[in-house]
Amino acid sequence: MQRPVAMVVLISLNLTVQLFDGIATYIGWQRFGEANPLLQAGFDLWGAVPTLIGAKVVAVTLILVLARAGRPALVGVGLSFTFVAYVSLSLIPWTLRLW
Repeated sequence: MQRPVAMVVLISLNLTVQLFDGIATYIGWQRFGEANPLLQAGFDLWGAVPTLIGAKVVAVTLILVLARAGRPALVGVGLSFTFVAYVSLSLIPWTLRLW
C-alpha cells in the first residue's frame, strides 16, 4: 500500500526534527549542561554521544511505529502533534539560545 504524500512529508519532517534535536542537545550540553535528569543520568553513565544516539533511536522507532499504525487519520494527527511539539519545544528554543 502506498502512503499519501502528506504522510510521507510528516514522517520526513518528524525524522528531520529528531536529527536537529540530537545535534542541538549535544551542542547545548557542551555550552550549558543538561537540564533533563534522564539524559544527564545517561550522560554520566555512558557518555553524551551514546546516550543521545540511544534516545534518538527510541524516538525514531516510535515515529516509525506510529507511522505504520492502521488508522491514517489518527496517524496524521499524531505525527502532526509530535512535529509541532518538537518545533515548539526544541527547534525554536535551541535556535534562539544557540544562535
